[in-house]
Amino acid sequence: MLLLRRAIAALQGAGHRVRLLAPAAPAAALVGRGRGEVDEALPWDGAEVAALLAGDDTSGPVSTALASADTVLAFTRSEPVASAFRARCRRLLAWDPAPPPDGPHASAWLARSLGPLGLEAPSDLPPLDFTEAERREAERRTAGLPRGFVAVHPGSGSAAKNWPFDRFARVAHDLAGDAPWLLVHGPTEQGWPVPERAVPAREWPLRVLGAVLGRSGLFLGNDSGASHLAAAAGAPTLALFGHTDPVLWAPVGTSVATLRSASGAMSDLREDEVLAAARQLAGEPFR
Repeated sequence: MLLLRRAIAALQGAGHRVRLLAPAAPAAALVGRGRGEVDEALPWDGAEVAALLAGDDTSGPVSTALASADTVLAFTRSEPVASAFRARCRRLLAWDPAPPPDGPHASAWLARSLGPLGLEAPSDLPPLDFTEAERREAERRTAGLPRGFVAVHPGSGSAAKNWPFDRFARVAHDLAGDAPWLLVHGPTEQGWPVPERAVPAREWPLRVLGAVLGRSGLFLGNDSGASHLAAAAGAPTLALFGHTDPVLWAPVGTSVATLRSASGAMSDLREDEVLAAARQLAGEPFR
């Protein structure tokens, strides 16, 4: 969803109000006041959408939004989903959410869906625009961390995309020295140990976590949502890739680098090459 920001910014630039229909928890990261952020998120994972897709008569905020929209952009390959939406809106533009194997990058691919509207997406975007309350909460939660701290998220949505946890911990220690560093935990990662000097961030609200990561001096992660959030927040972000292709799926931000395993196996990425790439990206004081 964060890779939709360029498309959203193009719609905003043309004067449109943008609402997002998506799973409620991750959609919260995109609800904000800045370029590439939406006015409102509507929950995909709810009874109203289930009834709508079953063909039942429904009423509620989702049905109202579909009926009142000038255009509904449906990022889906599912014809039943497209048909259910088409029956309830004035105009539907359906678009495959996955870019072709030869590119372009997913953010550019998603923005191409705006072609029928005569819109072109901007080439770059500023970091997410957090509210003052979100920034204050981020400052409170990082009170025990040094300025420009190291942040690490060793997880992802797939074990095959994860570099070994112990290697993340050792690289974090090498980068942070004697200072504490942030260990980001997702909802499926409660069994992780907490290494010495690591400060756990367990399932923090996404906008607050984004504001926290934006305060970091370096974020290190896998091909995951947390890496995309860190990059969108403006953190120097090093994302590690295996079988997935960073040409298509690299995080988008002002300071992003990727490192990919030549074999596709995450375990084949060496600690020394990850550490060198992190230091090159972040510079001082991580030399």
